Amino acid sequence: MFGIKRASAAEIAERNDRAGKVAEALTTAGFPVHQDEKVPAVLGALVSVDPADDSRGGVFVQWLIGSSLSRAAGESAQKGEIQSPAFRHFGFVTEHMHATLIAILGSAGFQAVDADDDMNPFLVRVDG
Repeated sequence: MFGIKRASAAEIAERNDRAGKVAEALTTAGFPVHQDEKVPAVLGALVSVDPADDSRGGVFVQWLIGSSLSRAAGESAQKGEIQSPAFRHFGFVTEHMHATLIAILGSAGFQAVDADDDMNPFLVRVDG
């Protein structure tokens, strides 16, 4: 079985430090920010650290939308109703918050880019 190799302790500490600075920059800009992926029903920006020692590892940010809109968009998608108001609104908010997070973090001095993640297309990767 293949295991995921973890980054060094020093690299993980650097990522955790960067994640804290990212969270602080977003909080200062007025965003609700969370750093615990295991807390249910959080809204706003989720800042997380992936400890993998490859291209999957790093510091990431994603915007979490309210459960009622997420649920409505998911139900529309399951029915094939991708032009429903809920689905369109979900897409609009997600796309714009993705771009906004990248812009705000860039303004704060970070290198924030689309993470190019097929499983999470609106994930933001934050470097230095």
